[in-house]
Amino acid sequence: MSRQWVERSTARHSVMSPERTYGYAWWRHDLRVGERVYAEYEAGGNGGQYVMIIPELELTVMFTGGNYGQFNVWKTFREELLPRYILAAVRR
Repeated sequence: MSRQWVERSTARHSVMSPERTYGYAWWRHDLRVGERVYAEYEAGGNGGQYVMIIPELELTVMFTGGNYGQFNVWKTFREELLPRYILAAVRR
């Protein structure tokens, strides 16, 4: 995979809200940890399978799950677990 393709596929192509945009099969979010805001992009599956990338930290986080069709369960991975615990532990 070329660097150009990664940059193009993760770039903003659609806007759902100011904090949530979409690339080519990559959801893009802004995650707040204290006073910091980190750009994050992710690919996810129905069930809570996620690959989450935070380029500024050179960090890749993966979650696996089998909570099919339970958006309220697996959205907590991005909205709570990632910013509150993982990013708070590794922030620079």
